[in-house]
Amino acid sequence: MSRYLIISTIRQLFNNFYHPAIIYTVKAILPYEFIQHLLLGTTPEVMQSFGLLTTGIYIPLVIVLPYIFSFYLILSLLEDIGYLPRLAVLLDFLLHKIGLHGYASIPVILGLGCKVPAMLSIRILETKREKIIATVLVLMIAPCMPQTALIISLIAPHGIQFIILVFSIFFFIAVLNSFILNKLIKGEAPELFTEIPPYRIPYLPMVLKKLWIRLKAFIKETVPMIIAGMFIIGILDISGVTNFLATIFGQPITNILGLPKETISVMILGFLRKDVSIALLVPFNLDIKQLIIASVFMVLYLPCIATFFTLIKEMGIKNTLIIVLIMLITAIAIGALLNIIF
Repeated sequence: MSRYLIISTIRQLFNNFYHPAIIYTVKAILPYEFIQHLLLGTTPEVMQSFGLLTTGIYIPLVIVLPYIFSFYLILSLLEDIGYLPRLAVLLDFLLHKIGLHGYASIPVILGLGCKVPAMLSIRILETKREKIIATVLVLMIAPCMPQTALIISLIAPHGIQFIILVFSIFFFIAVLNSFILNKLIKGEAPELFTEIPPYRIPYLPMVLKKLWIRLKAFIKETVPMIIAGMFIIGILDISGVTNFLATIFGQPITNILGLPKETISVMILGFLRKDVSIALLVPFNLDIKQLIIASVFMVLYLPCIATFFTLIKEMGIKNTLIIVLIMLITAIAIGALLNIIF
């Protein structure tokens, strides 16, 4: 209920005050068509074009922020209650089925927030075999928190069953790939021995402080990146580069994935920031089939650049390239299969 109240409040402030004010100001101060298209989009309607000050502000603050707030609040409560070590013990039996032990649940949980700390925490595992399996599991089992919020916000209007479908696909593919790697890479997972702390009553000021730190990090890091992504895509769109790339690479994307040719620019940008790339799918007005395929493909096809270089540091260039190749092949195969099924 609180999330819907936040969404409603922010949307009303945006639609009733910010949006008309920014359109009037830009048109009054900057009477140049190119700059107006860059700042407001080719149409002033939000979500219909790549305007820096319209869609670029609307996506992170109106669409994504309420979901980020809810997710991080729940995560902070689970951390302070002391449930996460218990989760490692509970998952130990299941993780052994794919060649890991309960400690692998820590990177998985961290990966729900951000893949970079998840990759850094892979070092707690003892063997290279475990690290490879755990890395594939973490990268594929679910998107990071900003991606999750964006996918939910994009698909939610079509029904919760499609949200469940998308995240079920991630889970199934991650477990299947980990299971296959467990069979291909010889070795055994060691047993788990850990101390379980007692449950604690969360200290509300500390929960709110952690929530604020995480929200502030999102606003400081992700919002500028989304606006920068809007700027790049807007320049490419206005200058005709998007059409040029679509002419060269668009046909395979349309034939294999069933997506518009113009999404090639978003896929290229996705290597820099995958959460930003998913946000930039909004103005393409994709139907639910295309949203599902695009969401699955954009999450699976490559790690973001920060995760990529963290992987190189932790796993070495050879293992990193193997993992990236597994991701890319999986993404193309699953995207093509979904396109055929739908």
